[in-house]
Amino acid sequence: MLSLSSTFILPFHNSLPQNLLLSSIGLSLQSKSSKHANFCKSQNLILQRNPPNFRLNYKLSPYSDDLLEVSDAQISQENPIVGISESRGQGVSLDPFWVASLLQSRSRLKDVKLIHALILKCLNDSVVFVNNNLISVYLSFGKLEEARKVFDEMPERRNVISWTTILNGYLNFGLEDEGLSLFGEFVKSEIQANGTTFVCVLILCGKKLNFELGKQVHACIIKGKWSNLIVDSAVMYFYAQCGDFSSAFRVFDGMKERDVVTWTTMITSCSQQGYGEKAFSLFSEMLMHEYVPNEHTICSVLKVCGEEKALKFGRQLHGIAVKKLINNDVYIGTSLLDMYARCGEIEDSRKVFDGMKRRNMVTWTSIIAGYARNGLGYEALKLFRVMKRRKVAANNLTFVSILRACGSIGALVIGKEVHAQLLKNSSQNNIYIGSTLVWLYCKCGEYGLASRVLQHMPLRDVVSWTAMISGCTQLGYEFEAFEFLKEMLKEGVKPNPFTYSSVLKACASLEAVKHGKLIHSSLNKSPTFSDNIFVGSSLINMYAKCGFISDALQVFNSMKEKNLVSWRSMIVGYAMNGYCREALQLMYQMQEEGLQVDDYTVTTVLSACGDVEWNTESLTDELLLS
Repeated sequence: MLSLSSTFILPFHNSLPQNLLLSSIGLSLQSKSSKHANFCKSQNLILQRNPPNFRLNYKLSPYSDDLLEVSDAQISQENPIVGISESRGQGVSLDPFWVASLLQSRSRLKDVKLIHALILKCLNDSVVFVNNNLISVYLSFGKLEEARKVFDEMPERRNVISWTTILNGYLNFGLEDEGLSLFGEFVKSEIQANGTTFVCVLILCGKKLNFELGKQVHACIIKGKWSNLIVDSAVMYFYAQCGDFSSAFRVFDGMKERDVVTWTTMITSCSQQGYGEKAFSLFSEMLMHEYVPNEHTICSVLKVCGEEKALKFGRQLHGIAVKKLINNDVYIGTSLLDMYARCGEIEDSRKVFDGMKRRNMVTWTSIIAGYARNGLGYEALKLFRVMKRRKVAANNLTFVSILRACGSIGALVIGKEVHAQLLKNSSQNNIYIGSTLVWLYCKCGEYGLASRVLQHMPLRDVVSWTAMISGCTQLGYEFEAFEFLKEMLKEGVKPNPFTYSSVLKACASLEAVKHGKLIHSSLNKSPTFSDNIFVGSSLINMYAKCGFISDALQVFNSMKEKNLVSWRSMIVGYAMNGYCREALQLMYQMQEEGLQVDDYTVTTVLSACGDVEWNTESLTDELLLS
């Protein structure tokens, strides 16, 4: 019998440049390495391109003239389905192998449905591999409901391929919860999973951050000795997605063999979780082991360069891309211009953009976002108009960038026009767009509109609430900021450091030290917040503005890390409360730490303290005494 133990392959899926790996890596399921290619061939659902000779068992005789008529006329090369469909009810039975091959060769959904009808009519018994192929083909046409119906109608005749194929369908449709629920049913069926099933489930677990289930799957892989390049890459990526990098590196270090995709997966994981230095270290190690980076590797490292502002290294990668003649790749080009924009080199970013022979939606969005991020809102809007004239479709990220550009230049009218367009497309319900609209209206002083957008959002996350609370503080609606914080906590949304910083600014403006101390008390319970540099600076500012200078100093001294804002808050706090000597002393200490005292701090201290002298060259022992 034809072996179909490998009728499944996870499809390649293109996404944003920063997520190129999720597709290729997707967990290393489609790569350019020969080992992956061989595995994919062995795991291919599609039957061989030249199928076995089909035959039609006609009731009269297999050698009769009637059969010849069916074979030659009804099953033509141009449309082998039409003739057979006309023979329904005339006693035709179909060869399952031929039907499976025919299914995989169809390019129209209409033909697939016709073959499905023939299967129901002419195949006396349900054939597992035919149904598996039917499920696969329906999924390839995006028909999950029809695929699930076929799956549900073969309860007694399912094998591991049936389960894995439908599980992969839920994964590709983004229905992770339903996929994991179906996996629960699979476990109850007591059918033995294979490596491909485990890979699929690990991806589902990674997307839902279901750490416990993923660990159990890993244990099953070890117990069943399913370890190989593909499966190990999936395990490694799962741990990285869940933030358990010690386990991810343990799997990575224990792999008997690696390829460029494995290395790229690990580099991308570090990049996505904010471990930029580790990503650079892995890339260097990869080169030392003489692995040649592909375009996906370069895209991932370019993303890290942008985030870490490693412009020099980014330029070197640009040179590598030119030498390898892959600079014309649309993803490489998009990653390059994004890297330059994030490093503040918007002119270089534009040069890359103008030199690209091919551009896609992501390319346009990246350059528009680059202009908006660098405060060049007018240029971003100009490019958006060109993009529309060229009829390039915009996605949600494009609109987020345009709204940010409008906010950066106070273009309220254009922002409202974009909002109206989003309402027509029902895109306002997107959580990122909704949050950006709240930010835009607050930035433009439209508190009422911002509040209305927030209230109409079906889903609100910490970014949405923080945008509103921060806007209230900036616009002088401090009491409303407290009310929004209460609503946020009632919804079960946990504040982040920026939320607390905004609320503490409201406390400072109202001199509401009682509220500030309550917040400080709750922050001390979590090291994540108590050690945060932004929260610490906001606490210093709040206590100093409320006249509690000793509390401010206590926070300042307890901070493990200080930045310009922390020093400035403490120095200005001293000066505004009449502690001129201490303010000057701290200014000299700040200079001794290697930080430049900015003009704002000097001006504020001199204005508050009158005729004191600030000599940047003088550091007397007396002033340095604490």
